[in-house]
Amino acid sequence: MMEITVAKREKMKIPILVTGVSGAGKTVSSLLIAKGIVEEMFPDLSDQEQWLKIAVIDTEHNRSKYYADSEIDGSKIGEFLHADFEPPYNAFELEKGVIELKQRGVEVIVLDSLTHLWSGDGGIQSQVDSINSKKRSGNNMTAWSDVKPEIDKLFSLITNSSVFFICTARSKTGYDMEKNDKGKIVPVKVGLKPEIRDGWEFEFAINFSINQDHIADVTKDNTNLFKSSAVINEFVGQQIYRWASEGLDIAALKNELIDKIEQLTPTTELRKAKFKGVFAAMRKAPLADWPLSYLKTMVDQLSSLPDHDSEPAELPNIDEAAETVGNAFA
Repeated sequence: MMEITVAKREKMKIPILVTGVSGAGKTVSSLLIAKGIVEEMFPDLSDQEQWLKIAVIDTEHNRSKYYADSEIDGSKIGEFLHADFEPPYNAFELEKGVIELKQRGVEVIVLDSLTHLWSGDGGIQSQVDSINSKKRSGNNMTAWSDVKPEIDKLFSLITNSSVFFICTARSKTGYDMEKNDKGKIVPVKVGLKPEIRDGWEFEFAINFSINQDHIADVTKDNTNLFKSSAVINEFVGQQIYRWASEGLDIAALKNELIDKIEQLTPTTELRKAKFKGVFAAMRKAPLADWPLSYLKTMVDQLSSLPDHDSEPAELPNIDEAAETVGNAFA
């Protein structure tokens, strides 16, 4: 199914990737970006309250706790929420942590690091190896097909989130195989590459690569905010939040429509039947998962029905309603 609409700028919670070698400052930089975002979101909160809107999901043996309540290069790091993420490093376990943090009111989640979801115990690579070992087929394509739902779930959590997601990833020296002047194929250094699966970096809106002098280069930037190398600080997060906050607030608009549907539906038997038909046609998907245009249509259809049932109520057959509405919504 393809929904065609007029493109409009929308508010969004963009995913951010911060890469670098050990000691480059990935965790601190991510925390400062997070603080800048929260400062813009909640300017009336105290500094302490703002930090409690930030959480680190830590796969690095609690290393992010080193920076809590400290001052680094003139920037103050407060006391943030911390989740100790232990193996297995998979999307299911990550989702449980994300849900709990959202319930605690967290607005920015730092996943430190994404590398463990790739190559750590229970990560994607280890799942592929386990499948190959059990099947003894040596067919990598089959194994990758088996783990694709896991990868999809992982990036759905990161890129379709109702909070800002900042992921760190370790970097290592990358190599390509090239011919030398004697015609031999030899490995050639091509700079630093993040220790994640090739292509994962394209899932993020902004990619910062930090060197050992703590200077960040931007290797991808859909916002066009960052043009030159610089040290990351709170101002970077403030810029990101301002850019991301321009346009329509789709989440708020969807919530308004859902509230309207929930108010209208129980008012008459006819509206109840209409909603049941649509709900069946939508395969009983939660309202929050419906496209915006479908929610608008549902409100329009419910509003068009009488405010009172006739006597006796002439109610449509639910199966017929599902088929009719399903065709209208297709």
